[in-house]
Amino acid sequence: MRSQEKPSIITVYSKVSLNKMLRDTRYTSDGYVFGRVSTIAKQYGIKVRPTDTCNIFEAPKMRMQLFVEKLHFAGIYFSEQPY
Repeated sequence: MRSQEKPSIITVYSKVSLNKMLRDTRYTSDGYVFGRVSTIAKQYGIKVRPTDTCNIFEAPKMRMQLFVEKLHFAGIYFSEQPY
């Protein structure tokens, strides 16, 4: 039997506005629109905590991976280290 261990929570920091519209910046994407940061975070079940300096995003590893892929392809800087 598999153990009932909790998935590890990943924390990501970014100065991106929650209202920012994310567009795919890859040459082959033709500017595909992912959506607003807040909408994407809600879609993937990402917990968002705004602070004075940045937004803190927290979620299990698998869901966070999908979210940071969108940030990466949109050219948004993020870090696992706080600002």
